[in-house]
Parts: sequence; structure tokens; C-alpha cells
Amino acid sequence: MLKKALGLLDPTQAELKATVLRQCQLITHPNLRITVFGPFNYGKSTLLNALLGKKTLPIDLLPTTGAAILITYGPELTSCITLANGQVIKESGTQLLQRYATLNEQGHIRQEVVAITVACPHPFLHSGVELLDLPGTDDRKAQNKLVHTKLLEADVVIQLLDGRKLMTLTEREHLQTWLIDRGITTVLFVVNFLNLIEPEERHQVMHRLQLVAQDFRATLPDGVSNIYRVDALPALRATLKGDMAAITQTGLPTLESALHTLVQAGRSQQHRMLRLLPLVSQMQQSLQQQLQALKAMPQPDSRRTALKQRAQELLQKGFQQSVAELQAWLQLENLLAHYQDDLATALQKNIAPLWLEETLQPVWKQKKIAVTEWVYKACDIFEQPQPTDLWVGNTSHMVTPTEPYEAVAALYQEAARKYLINFSKAALADLDTYKTTAKSVLYQPIAMSISQQQRAGQQTLLENTLIELQHLQDELKNFNQ
Repeated sequence: MLKKALGLLDPTQAELKATVLRQCQLITHPNLRITVFGPFNYGKSTLLNALLGKKTLPIDLLPTTGAAILITYGPELTSCITLANGQVIKESGTQLLQRYATLNEQGHIRQEVVAITVACPHPFLHSGVELLDLPGTDDRKAQNKLVHTKLLEADVVIQLLDGRKLMTLTEREHLQTWLIDRGITTVLFVVNFLNLIEPEERHQVMHRLQLVAQDFRATLPDGVSNIYRVDALPALRATLKGDMAAITQTGLPTLESALHTLVQAGRSQQHRMLRLLPLVSQMQQSLQQQLQALKAMPQPDSRRTALKQRAQELLQKGFQQSVAELQAWLQLENLLAHYQDDLATALQKNIAPLWLEETLQPVWKQKKIAVTEWVYKACDIFEQPQPTDLWVGNTSHMVTPTEPYEAVAALYQEAARKYLINFSKAALADLDTYKTTAKSVLYQPIAMSISQQQRAGQQTLLENTLIELQHLQDELKNFNQ
């Protein structure tokens, strides 16, 4: 039902389409996905390493995790990187993560990385669990967008908090807009760094957290709390040493027990179904807007549309021809053949600026106008803003030789050649930029006129789909009850 409705969404809703399709695929995903979420430097990777009993993920004082790292079961510790070009890189151990899972030198997510998976031979993962380590929030826009997307794929969210600055304004906003409003309510709050504050303050922190966390109780099994205290770094150190008494003091075993209970409850499919509710509402809103726009469309005028299409074809043809002529004129060999000798003479006579103003610039201006006038016409016809004109600044500093002309004729020729080389490069680069800008005007989509019968058919299809979505929404609400 959802996939059929997706086919009616207009192209501007590409992100909503992708999200709904992904959620449909996740309905039958066999594993339970536990996702760790929170600002950078809160200890997310440290907590996961403590749960896994080894330093599997990168840990640094900087916001290093630049990608979502999915940890699944495997007989040996192995890292797998999938790149945007389709290449898959696989190595034993996790040294590969230092090269691909951390931020680049500019502090940005590596765009060439599509997916990162770590296989780990841990019994907890063997029970059908996946762990997802997300980049820290509140550091970069691209990281926030990635986290926002990946949270919808989580069955259980571990929201890691800093006990020294519990629930900042941004964290409270994320709770509402990133979790509650999107139907993500299976959340465990884990407070880190309580070992660094006074005992009396610890009780106050946990009391404040209880007030915030009460909205997330409904979707948890009986006997599972949604508030935990885990000192992540001491827990990791104690785990690596095998010191059970120290591990117990960090609070890690209590969180582990809760996660095991959630796995045994096996309610992931129900949570995923409920995750569709807000998405169905978004689809209803989008389709309703499309229906209203369809009803408000003026009567079809096929003749006017045909005239616009013909005008667009002529404008595109004229623009392409003018660009081709300007590109040919700007080719270095043509500029040198036409202007090098004259410019060298002007340099020798110390009148190069006057020569440029009276000889080269007028031709350049005329040929620019021949290109831009097609764009101006398109702006008028299609009611689009005019792009910035072609422009080339001072491309080089011409140095006039001071020796007698007869002795250094070759130097004047070389100075003229250098100027024309720079002019050609700069002008061609400006022309390429202008061509890209002009495309948005010259290739403006023209709405095809549709017949009254076609419009009625589309309207009926949208209305029927909205009715079916309402039924689906009611079923999902009943499923929740």
C-alpha cells in the first residue's frame, strides 16, 4: 500500500520516498539494531567497546567518528568498507577504521564512504543483535543529517548523556523532534561521567533524568528501566583487565542485563510498524497538497504550452551556437594569431591599456552580449531572475620591457603571449561557470498541459489513495493498542 502511494508523490519528495522505502525493508529485518546516539566526546564508542570487551572502535578526544559503524556478528574481527564507486575493502582487525571511519583532515565526513561494517565474534551479537555507532551530533551539519536518518533504522536507542551537563537545550530538542515526533520511543538513557562528580550531585542528576525519561516508558518490557548509569571509560578499562568487581561498580552489567531482556522480548517488528505512523502522516499531507494544487490548476491551454516549448528550443539553439562561437574565439591559438603582434607593438609603444580598451575589450564585450542575450530572453519568457553576467578581472600584470624595442622584440612578444594565455584561461573558465548557471533558466521545465479527462483521473487516484492511507493509519493505531 505504501509503495503504491509513493508512486504518486511528486519529485520534490525524494527524501520522504527513500525513508518510507527503507522503513518498509526494515519491517522484516531479522536482527535487533541497538543504536548509540549523543553529542561528540560523550563516550559512545567507549561504551560500545566496553560492551564488546575490546577496543574495537576508534576512541579520541576529538569528534573522530565520521561515519555510522555497524557492528554485526562474525567468527573473526573483520572490517569492511564500501565506497561510493562500488569498491569493497575488507581487512582483519579494525585498523581499516582509522583510515575510513574517522573525519578527514578538514573535519568533514568522508564522502567516498558509503557503508562501514565490523564483524565481531561476541556472544551478544550472535543472538541476533546489531550495534550501530553514530557520529557525534552538534559538530557538523552533515553528521547531524546522517544521525537523523540512521535513528529511524534503530530498534533500541541508547541516548548517551553527560552527567556533568545533563540534558542541554539541544538534547531536549532532539528528544522531541528526532525521537518522540518520529515514533522512536524505545530509548534507554545512559548517563556517563557520574564518577567525576560528587555523590550528592549524582542523586540530583538521576532525579532530574527521571522526569525527562518518563515519556519513554510505554514501549519497554516489564522489569526494564530506561535510565542507567555507566562510567564508560572505567568500564572499558576494567573489562580489558577482567576485573569483575570493578566492572560491577561502573554500572555496565546492569545495562547489559537490560539489553539481553530487550533481545529476548523480540518486539522489534512491532516498533518498526509503529515507526511508519508519522511517515504515513507526512505522505497524507504531501498528497493532499498535490490534490489541492491539481484542483486549482487553470484550464488546459495546449497552444500556449506548445509555443513555450518552441521558444525554449530556439533559445537553447541560439545560446549553444553563441557559446560555440565564443569558445572558438577564446581558443589560445586564435587569440595569438589575431592579437599577439598588435599587443606586442602596443607594449613597445607603452600604450597597452589603450589598445586593450579599443581593440580587445570591444570584441570580448560584443561576443559576451551575443551569449547573454539568449539568457535574458529566456528570463523574460519564463519569468526567471537574471544570472550574473560574464566577467573577467585583471588576468595578469603586464611588465613593459625598458630596453630598446629592436633589442628585445622577443620579450614584447613573450609578454603579449603571457597576457593572452591568462586571458584565454580566465575567460573560458568564466564561460563554463556561466553555462552551468544559464542551464537553470534555458532548461526550465515546462508544465505539460493535460486534458480534463487526465486531470479527473489523477484527482480520483489521489483521493482513493488518501482514503487507503487513512485506513492504513487506523490499522497501525489499532496495532499499537
